Amino acid sequence: MLYFSIMPLIDDDHAAVTESIEDMWNNELINSRILLAAINTAIYTITTANHQSYELDTGQTKQRVTRADLPSLYQQREKLISIIRSLEISLGLGTPAIKQVGGYW
Repeated sequence: MLYFSIMPLIDDDHAAVTESIEDMWNNELINSRILLAAINTAIYTITTANHQSYELDTGQTKQRVTRADLPSLYQQREKLISIIRSLEISLGLGTPAIKQVGGYW
C-alpha cells in the first residue's frame, strides 16, 4: 500500500510558524499540486513508456512504484484532485462544480 503525506515544508528559519492562515493554505495548495504532478508523471510513465517501475519523488520522499501500484496511484490522484479543488474554492481561486440555483416555488 502506498502512503503519501501532504504537509507544509518548513525552511531552516521556520517561516511557516509565522505565516498567515491564507499563506498556510496557499502553501498546502502548492504542495498538493506538486504531489499531483509527481503522481501523474508516475502513472504516465508506467502506462505509456513501457516501464515496469518508476521512482516517485514527492519532494519529501522517494519510493519505487510498479504497475501493481497503479490502482493505489489512481486512488491517490482522485483524492488529491478533490483536496486541490476544495482548497481552490476556499481560497477564492475557482467556483464550485455544483451551484445551488434558486428556483420558483
